[in-house]
Amino acid sequence: MNLQEVVLTILILASVGFFVYSVYRNYRFVSLGQPSYDPIDNWGWRLKSVLEHFFGQRAVVREPSGWGHFFIFWGFVVLGMATIEMFVRGYNPDFHWGLILGSAVELTLKTLFDFLGFAVIVAVVIALVRGFMVKPDRLSKLRKSAAGKFDAAFILGMILTLMISMFFTHGYVIKTAPGGHAGFTPVSHLFATFVQGGTNGTMPFGYDVAWWIHNLIILVFLAYIPHSKHVHLVGALPNILLRRNQKDRKRGVLKKIDFEKIDFEAEDVSLGVGKIQDFTWPQLLDLYACTECGRCQVNCPAYQSGKELNPAMMIHDLKLYLNDVGPSLSAGKDAPDGRNLVGDVITEDVIWACTTCLGCVEHCPVFIEHVDDLQDMRRYLTMDQAKVSPEVTKTLENMENIGNPWGLPQQNRTKWYEGLDVPIMSDKQEVEYLYWVGCAAALDTKNQNVAKSLVKILKEAGVDFAILGPEESCTGDSARRLGQEYLFQIVAEGNIETLNKYEFNKIITTCPHCFNCLGNEYEQFNGNYEVIHHSELISELIATGKIKPHKNLNKRVTYHDACYLGRHNSIYDPPRTVVDSVANEGVVEMKRSREKGLCCGAGGGIMWMDEDPDKRVNLVRFADVEESRAEVAATACPFCSIMLDDASKTKGKEDEVVVKDIAELVAEAL
Repeated sequence: MNLQEVVLTILILASVGFFVYSVYRNYRFVSLGQPSYDPIDNWGWRLKSVLEHFFGQRAVVREPSGWGHFFIFWGFVVLGMATIEMFVRGYNPDFHWGLILGSAVELTLKTLFDFLGFAVIVAVVIALVRGFMVKPDRLSKLRKSAAGKFDAAFILGMILTLMISMFFTHGYVIKTAPGGHAGFTPVSHLFATFVQGGTNGTMPFGYDVAWWIHNLIILVFLAYIPHSKHVHLVGALPNILLRRNQKDRKRGVLKKIDFEKIDFEAEDVSLGVGKIQDFTWPQLLDLYACTECGRCQVNCPAYQSGKELNPAMMIHDLKLYLNDVGPSLSAGKDAPDGRNLVGDVITEDVIWACTTCLGCVEHCPVFIEHVDDLQDMRRYLTMDQAKVSPEVTKTLENMENIGNPWGLPQQNRTKWYEGLDVPIMSDKQEVEYLYWVGCAAALDTKNQNVAKSLVKILKEAGVDFAILGPEESCTGDSARRLGQEYLFQIVAEGNIETLNKYEFNKIITTCPHCFNCLGNEYEQFNGNYEVIHHSELISELIATGKIKPHKNLNKRVTYHDACYLGRHNSIYDPPRTVVDSVANEGVVEMKRSREKGLCCGAGGGIMWMDEDPDKRVNLVRFADVEESRAEVAATACPFCSIMLDDASKTKGKEDEVVVKDIAELVAEAL
């Protein structure tokens, strides 16, 4: 073994060894987490998901900028063959893939190396221009520190140098050994014009320099990956493989706390997440999967309105904190720096800003569950530390003592249907549809007309339905989103007991929050019901001809996607079908709609909290309505209706833009 082989072998062993050690260290940090709440099964679906989203990069290329990542990723995958070839040449200078795979395969490989190598160079140059000259907000926030800027520049610089050094080695082969470089390789031939070499087959000193630069960069890159933003190269694949299967727990369903299994006398017991090791291990794995693309930030309504929450920075800060305290915690010691997870690392303002809209989760290419993290820390603040604002305290007290967040008397639930001859479940006992009115439609003056409109539609269609009337109570959705899981469970069990007294096929709701809670979350307490949103039912009634609304709306109508209807439950088309049935121009889409629709600002219990007047999400969303030049903003959620109506009045636009539920539009058109 000559000196070059000895040095190369030592460097390879050192780099690979340090990489393995670093990955194992991260594995130990992830293992600090609690057991996974969700089952890890259905491996066929999981493997398909890896092929689709890790290798296929499907979620990445949903944004145009993702194509750069796509070419860099696949460039590295394919060019890995070129790298292996170059390393082997350190021991056998005459090695090339044609010796093993045949000349035809080598021709294809060399051509791929050429074009993909060039594509990587172009993608890296574009990334450098975007990151350091254009500086989009979603990247500049993550790179605001000197370390962040260095990390990005160092990684991109290494990749660029790696590609250039590879092309120079190809150029030397072309110049020195004619016929030794197979395939159609115009880029490599271009580089060959810049190098000198004889035709005797002996590689010049320049080749050795380029060869060592290439291989050293690979070895440095390998050792550096687990300690850089590119740790996602290690964490993304297992994160995609082991992510939540929505058949087991849908995206908008929060974890159930089993209070009976908690030892409240234990010294370190906490409700929710108060320490980094209180997260589950999949939540900690999320931290090492983050690509730092900033898409979550761009689609976060709290961030867009100027609040403290930035989901990208939250994940980044959690990762840095885990790296800081991980060594001590893995050794069985306390966290050494004295910082509290909740309050110091992640501030209370950040935790309370989340509307649980899932904009961050929807657009994350590696399926990070930001909302679960925030909700778990919010549970800690509410149940363990009792650190809630006065208005949140009042809301929770109203739900516990009166049965609705407004704090209005229970008998007020019956006032909206006086004189309408609405059937009551206690009288009928058995119906096809139970209409769950919800607190907003029963108690809020604006939304009472939505309930009246739906009743008119149901009667027009001859639907067999009834309501609970005075027996109905709040579903508890806001209590759960505000972190008071214990109150939510009490409310849910009480409602399930009431519902199980009667016979019905389906539950209708006008509120997406009630829809999600009754249909998805009550399953955790053996409340298994088929729940249909009124947009779905009205769309079905129109399609079957049971109601025939007229196209009586000659104004521009836009439709605002409710988060708990759209992103939480993938219901986008039925409400648009309903609007199309009455509006002559159909739906005029806002620039942010469907999966990219911006939250109204009421979710996550924010409906009941005081907000900074200059940082209100509903004003940001109403700006989208104004930009669409719509005269009517159609909604399918009482919270959205309240928030958009409030925004129109705040901006003095109530005479220019009318906010109405789709049920109101159809009832007027019958």
